[in-house]
Amino acid sequence: MFREKLESWLSRRVPDRAVNLCFDLPAVLATDIGLHRSENQDRVAAMKISSRSSAGRPLTAVAVADGMGGMRDGGKCATIAMSSFFYALTLYRFQSLEQRVATAILHANDSVFELYGGNGGATLSAVLIDHKLKPVIVNIGDSRIYSFGNDVSVERLTVDDSLAEAVGGHGRDLLQFIGMGPGIQPHINAMPNSALKIAITTDGIHFLPTQTFNDILSHASDLKSAAERLAALARWCGGSDNASSALVDTVELSNILGTRDIEGIQLWDPFGSLQTLWVRGETERSEGNQSNVNLDPDERKRVPSATESEKAKAGARAGKSTEKKPRKPRKQKAADEDLQFEIEIESSEDPAEQ
Repeated sequence: MFREKLESWLSRRVPDRAVNLCFDLPAVLATDIGLHRSENQDRVAAMKISSRSSAGRPLTAVAVADGMGGMRDGGKCATIAMSSFFYALTLYRFQSLEQRVATAILHANDSVFELYGGNGGATLSAVLIDHKLKPVIVNIGDSRIYSFGNDVSVERLTVDDSLAEAVGGHGRDLLQFIGMGPGIQPHINAMPNSALKIAITTDGIHFLPTQTFNDILSHASDLKSAAERLAALARWCGGSDNASSALVDTVELSNILGTRDIEGIQLWDPFGSLQTLWVRGETERSEGNQSNVNLDPDERKRVPSATESEKAKAGARAGKSTEKKPRKPRKQKAADEDLQFEIEIESSEDPAEQ
């Protein structure tokens, strides 16, 4: 299944640090384990959904997750948070962008909570761009999102869910995180028009002095140079934590997102990329009908088609039963039921590191 494949891919053995200038995407993804950590509990990834109209709207999501220190299995929690978030974005691709993001956050929160019962978690910050809709940013925890650009001042777009920033207290303990369970309230906002470029960072990056951080984003010649300088400076300043960033040119991304592309889903992280291609398409039986992307049977039941919902409401108003009569089983046609994936993995890893 897509979710399991993505989780496995994000959990693979990788070098201690890497910077990836994503092919076909104006974004740079970077991570560094630092000098004092035995495990990198950050996850940085981007996903681009290119689909025909019957399979949902095209979308690009760039996200950063940071496993919670002092709690159980931080790296695994970050992996589950990221893979569940991306999976839900494909699953609920007929919702409005804000609703789609909110549902994906809740799905990620439930997935981590189900395994750890609130004793493990991760932050999650992301930017989501649909070329015909206003871009959206979402934040849970203390990873941060900044806007910057040529001749544009660096602006922080998020507030940490920490005691200090959320309620004016003291300390960095988080009041919200992915995996906390019921009551989570994600911060979802429209991205400002002034946000020409976006930087998403974990606290191993933005602990740097504010002016130095701002100067690097403002004066670097390109996104890759900025990402490399931030990671290097984090090391020079002690490298006490995992240091990860995702930098995106939102203007260029908006311009290319609506162009014709290979049908499927592309994924990137700091170490390589993963390509999925539609090799079989679902028969378009009715307008608004959901097409399935290797969905679990239980998940399919949770997402009724618009046509089914309207029929049920119409039947209720007319006082008629909407229960369907049993019908004789028919032979399934695999080609008509699911969108099947062909997986291709391109890796920038050094074979000697594996």
